[in-house]
Amino acid sequence: MATPLGRVRGLGSAKTGTVEYVAKQFSGLLLGLLTPYVIVVIIRYAGKPYSEVTAAMTSFWVMPPLLAFVLISLYHMRIGMKVIIEDYVHSEFRKGVLLAVNWIFCWGTGLVCTIAMLRLFLR
Repeated sequence: MATPLGRVRGLGSAKTGTVEYVAKQFSGLLLGLLTPYVIVVIIRYAGKPYSEVTAAMTSFWVMPPLLAFVLISLYHMRIGMKVIIEDYVHSEFRKGVLLAVNWIFCWGTGLVCTIAMLRLFLR
């Protein structure tokens, strides 16, 4: 239950205010705008030869939106999983470990995807 001061400050049970909520909503909006483009790209190049797909991936019109889609998806996932962990894990130690694993997984996956896509783009 929030105190009157907590309501004024906008602090919920996680004590972080509305920043993560707004970030999650904004990343969801961006994903909603990028998803149709990514689906079209996937359909367009599904079943094509490897050389044609890699040539398309080096295009300025394909690679940056795909990279943005992957990174925004990981950011959105990190925030969503953080909220789930904070709400449903009650042991402070377990919560801390899971939050650290969540952070490491999202950043590690983002780093690997970025390196792989940039290597292909700059080839």
